[in-house]
Amino acid sequence: MSKLASRLAVLAAFFLCLGVSNANAALAVIAHPSNPLEGLSADAVAMIYLGKTDRFPDGQPVTPVDQNESSQARKRFYEDVVQKNPTEMETYWSKLIFTGKGQPPEVVGDDQAVKAWVASHPNALGYVDGRVLDRTVKVLLIIP
Repeated sequence: MSKLASRLAVLAAFFLCLGVSNANAALAVIAHPSNPLEGLSADAVAMIYLGKTDRFPDGQPVTPVDQNESSQARKRFYEDVVQKNPTEMETYWSKLIFTGKGQPPEVVGDDQAVKAWVASHPNALGYVDGRVLDRTVKVLLIIP
């Protein structure tokens, strides 16, 4: 069994063991399959999504992407990983944009759009509902 197939099998078992329901599916932080990292901490992901770093921990550049503002995955991602609600994020980015100190991640759409974008960009980082995972992306963090 290939390394990727092993990772997907472990991930599938993880979801089964958690008893993830459709109402509360796990989120996955994903990267391009060529990304050499084996995982990321929630703190490292938060630093990237807050624009406090533009690099993966190994020094490679990172391009984070967001889901649509109306997405439940986005709301949950920011509350659980970044520790900010949608209003706090809007205020946060407004200040950075106004002062010229940063730009928020590009919005590319829903789970499928984010997965496709990440799969086609080597330095990408995104988050999706765990139910859409396949071998086109690499999982770096699971948010149960």
